[in-house]
Amino acid sequence: MMKKTASSLLALALLVCAGSCSGGTKNEQATSIPASTPAETEITTAYAPETTETEAPATEKYIAEKPSETIILTNKMTELERSCVRKRPFSLLDEQLPEPGVMIGNVIVTKEASVSLYQELLDKGSFTEEEFNEMKSEATDYSYRGALIDGVAYTGYIPEDGYDGGYLYIDEGFSFDSKEEFFDSQRKNCEEDGMDEASTECLVKQTELVFDAVINATYTTIPDRYERFDMPFSNSDPFADFRSSWEYDAEALSEIKDHIDEYLVYDEQLGLEFLVHVTLPPEYDAEQSYPVFFMTDGVWRLNDHAALYKAMEQGEAADVILVSLAYDYYINGTEDPFRERLLLKEREKLLNFICDDLMPYLGENYNIDCADSTLFGHSMGGVFSHCACFKSDCYENQPFFRYIVGSPAFFNLYGMDSDYDADSAMNEYGYFDRNEVLKKKIFICGGSLEDPDYSGAYHGHDSLLKGLEKLNERISAHKADLTYKLYESHHYQYVPGMLLEFLKAEYPHP
Repeated sequence: MMKKTASSLLALALLVCAGSCSGGTKNEQATSIPASTPAETEITTAYAPETTETEAPATEKYIAEKPSETIILTNKMTELERSCVRKRPFSLLDEQLPEPGVMIGNVIVTKEASVSLYQELLDKGSFTEEEFNEMKSEATDYSYRGALIDGVAYTGYIPEDGYDGGYLYIDEGFSFDSKEEFFDSQRKNCEEDGMDEASTECLVKQTELVFDAVINATYTTIPDRYERFDMPFSNSDPFADFRSSWEYDAEALSEIKDHIDEYLVYDEQLGLEFLVHVTLPPEYDAEQSYPVFFMTDGVWRLNDHAALYKAMEQGEAADVILVSLAYDYYINGTEDPFRERLLLKEREKLLNFICDDLMPYLGENYNIDCADSTLFGHSMGGVFSHCACFKSDCYENQPFFRYIVGSPAFFNLYGMDSDYDADSAMNEYGYFDRNEVLKKKIFICGGSLEDPDYSGAYHGHDSLLKGLEKLNERISAHKADLTYKLYESHHYQYVPGMLLEFLKAEYPHP
């Protein structure tokens, strides 16, 4: 009976998480920037010409100066996070991906039932107070085991520690002579439930990975509540392959693939495993220091690595290390719910990860000049890079000197069900209440043709261009080292040319 209760509670927890996320997604989709796809408008590879550029005269603004001393970052990764980092060969262009479980291993989570989950249910009106108190009472002396495969929730049966793969007793009336007999039974149950063959084999394969982890004692135990169960993709298929959703020129990337390092980096606070691409410049010298050009939304930005690399190779720009951040290939990083949760709702947690974990870790493996590095984000990523710039003074670690805020979709902060703290964003997170001047360089930009594309997403709030204009006015009023520029372009078409222009201007070839 206890094991049935355990299964019910775990299923309930996952169902509630999925339900709350999917419910929010319906509303959020109505206010989100559509994924960038070439079908929206005809794209030209030529650099989009500028239409407007405004910049306060040098005599009227504070000129941000790069720190003269070397910046050393303190790595604040936990022991678990360090143990989960994996470096693998560049695999975007491979015919097949590595098997799940190879990179981070099978993570089995043992934890107390979450009282906060029940409080959330009560707040949503899912239960009466009496029902809530009864469930809370049960939760105080009850624990269950959950499992994750590469950070993706597994909801099937987990054998007890010490199981050797032979006879398996689950409950009265449910026993099996071997694990193989259990797997066959699982297939039969899936077939009876009408599950298709591909989904069935996916579930069985996940079960096999979990069983092997228990049998070989190769899993990791995480004692606290694991936030990954709250993420909108907690039930994603770890065997899925969304490389086809990445926008890239295979021929161009194949020419530089030997210069690309691919990492999987796990963050406990977010409960996420990130895919990080690091492209080293031509003639990379480990004894020399290089600025980092860091870009969010790697699903699109990795494609820019090739053009930026070529500019360095041809002597049009100085050498920098290119870094882009993305989800692993089993998650479709172009989908708005995934981007919105990370770049908007969890933007400060993401900033913690980049400043205190990822950039310090990269600094231990590459000689990075943080005093000259740049962070870029576009659309929802522009909302994030804006946050990163104006929360930068709150961090001991200072991994970036320049910030590019591209077409920030501030109107997404006002989604019907959102709690994304739009007021703080419109006040630059109180930066100028804490500081007299912005000690960073900031470049804000957009496309002059953007507004009509998203007219249905504003819902009475400032359009994208109006938001940009107001942002420029607010920051300029503080005489910041700011450049504001519009390109004759729609929402995203200007970005590749802008990045190339920025690289050549800010990192000129010596």
